[in-house]
Amino acid sequence: MSQALILCAGSSTRMGQPKALCSLGNQTLLERILTTLEQSSAQQPILATIVVAEPHGHAICRWLLESRFHSLRVVWNQRPSDGMLSSIQHGLRSLDERATGTLLWPVDVPLVKEQTVRTLLQHAAQRWLVPTSEGRGGHPVWLPAALWSDVLALPVDSSLRALRDHHPALRIAVEDPEIICDIDTPEALKQADLRLRR
Repeated sequence: MSQALILCAGSSTRMGQPKALCSLGNQTLLERILTTLEQSSAQQPILATIVVAEPHGHAICRWLLESRFHSLRVVWNQRPSDGMLSSIQHGLRSLDERATGTLLWPVDVPLVKEQTVRTLLQHAAQRWLVPTSEGRGGHPVWLPAALWSDVLALPVDSSLRALRDHHPALRIAVEDPEIICDIDTPEALKQADLRLRR
């Protein structure tokens, strides 16, 4: 069983509105990721968990309840100011211990191809996997269950990069430049919409 943690706990200060609920084409950013997971997992279902926090968590929960994804699990990060690692740690504590691992997917990287997700799942093993485009690492990453305890043990002011010395990531080249495209400002959202229309 594979899982996915979709990280939606940021304050979206630069965007000026909840990134998860921004419209891109005819879908929100969160809906795009959930749809990609759904379409990537016909043979290997992926259980998604959404990590939220104030100030936008309630709005995201309302959207979920009104969508076809209303049954997904939501986890609250009570200390989002501690950074992304705190959201990852909250999410990991909620996951099924029988899982082989999880995708870690920030909501501001919504245009990843289905084939990229399939490639990561095909390589999924006991290694941390990072997709790359033109030599640059991107998202989502695959975190095997064997490393969850190591991540939970990291200081909250640290990051996943602290794992590199003892658990070097396996970098997987994919034909998908969107893995390195964060949408965290109105201009970035506009540019992503232009790419989507091409």
